[in-house]
Amino acid sequence: MAKKGNNGQKASQQNYSESMNTRYCVTRRYNLTFGEAVQNVRDQLEKSGFDIVSELDVKEYLSSKMEDMPEHIILMVCNRDTASNLMANDIQMSILFPCNVTVKEVEDSTVIEVSIEDTDTTWSSSFKTDVADIANKTKEALKNILSNIGRTNVKL
Repeated sequence: MAKKGNNGQKASQQNYSESMNTRYCVTRRYNLTFGEAVQNVRDQLEKSGFDIVSELDVKEYLSSKMEDMPEHIILMVCNRDTASNLMANDIQMSILFPCNVTVKEVEDSTVIEVSIEDTDTTWSSSFKTDVADIANKTKEALKNILSNIGRTNVKL
């Protein structure tokens, strides 16, 4: 058994009810299995022109530091047209992309939470009007993906 971190942190101590009040992401919950949710997210990203440029399995990565970590992945996603437009307007914005999409179990694997980065918030540090427009379009495209993942009869 892997040695746990000195902090004794447990994922089960997390308060997932905070999801509805987080400014930097938009979150929805689904009655799907983790595998179904991940596949549906991947399919919707592809249909919407987003590439998955990297993926981090949070459960695996933090297994030596946190106990009881539920399934949790981060997909780093990007749309080439959006990225090139963003960079043409503010070269320093490369620090803030690709965008993040998370898929995680939140209630004993019976409820899956999918969150998208709220680019209106995270990209607002640019102060450039064109970047604000790009951020809004990106957020709306990612929100559209949330609408097409699956059954959403779970309230936050």
